[in-house]
Amino acid sequence: MNSLISIIVPVFNTANYLDQCVASLLQQTYANCEFIFVNDGSTDSSLYILEKYKAKDSRIRIVNQENKGVSVARNSGLKIAKGTYIGFVDSDDWIEKDMYSVLLEAIETYQCDLVLSNMKTHLNYKEVIIKYNFLINEILDNDYIKDIILPHLIENDDLYSCSNKLFNAAIIKESNIQFPPNISLSEDNIFNLLYFNKIKSMVYLDYTGYNYREVEGSATRNVIQHNYFQNVLHLYHFDTTSIIDLRLTNEKIQSIKALKLIKNVLSLLHIYFNPSNKLSFKDRYAFVKEMLYNDEVQKEINYYYQYLIENSDRYNSYLIKSIKEKATLKIYFATKYSRYRNK
Repeated sequence: MNSLISIIVPVFNTANYLDQCVASLLQQTYANCEFIFVNDGSTDSSLYILEKYKAKDSRIRIVNQENKGVSVARNSGLKIAKGTYIGFVDSDDWIEKDMYSVLLEAIETYQCDLVLSNMKTHLNYKEVIIKYNFLINEILDNDYIKDIILPHLIENDDLYSCSNKLFNAAIIKESNIQFPPNISLSEDNIFNLLYFNKIKSMVYLDYTGYNYREVEGSATRNVIQHNYFQNVLHLYHFDTTSIIDLRLTNEKIQSIKALKLIKNVLSLLHIYFNPSNKLSFKDRYAFVKEMLYNDEVQKEINYYYQYLIENSDRYNSYLIKSIKEKATLKIYFATKYSRYRNK
């Protein structure tokens, strides 16, 4: 194995975590890598930290740009990447020292277009390993990708990350696959849809090398900077069939998207009513009320109401009923009680 791997890392004000991230990259057992750090207008000491490491390791490349968001930052890295394969790491995360050695060995042994691995999430001293119910250590062909992987991507959120995968650079460049710059969340999901739609084979490894750190203020929890609900609606309205070839009827696709919309709304109820967020109760209440009174949410909750009640536990059934009734206060007290029970 002597292939060059380009690892792209967007950086925006993550000085508190950047040392651990960079160190985990430089300590990789597979050494033929280039590390492209795209400093996306950081105002803390992130650039200083990057320059400190660059002075010690010539594999580091730094791109400086005004703050344009993670999608543009990753696209900037893709433009200059020289590697045969592409990896993505977020600057507040870290990886195990053998991660890219394991992924590279798999992609070259199986001669496939993508390698997928597990991911470990870290939140409040709790660790959870995200695994997938796919065939392990086998070539997953085009039929498997079309019939299993692509529908899974549309229906679930657990496969959206680009960081637990190794991509073929030639496919990205030949198909001009980029991260959409016009949305601030779910950009990984669309990139993956575009890429999976172009590949002929992949392999899933039951290996965990990526450590995802959930931090206060990160893109997935910062409700001040990002309007989560608008991004959820964006995906709900997104014309999936215009960019990928699905072996599903339009009715089935709409059903998948509708149920995902409701599932995302249920998740957002807990995020918006989490008192740790730097929003007043009045503001958080207003966000939730906006969701409950949304026409699409009410249309789908009413259409799938019986199905949802029959396939949900007691707690989520109560939330679903409360959404249908537009009962914001009921939801507030239910989520408050849930946090108390789960302490």
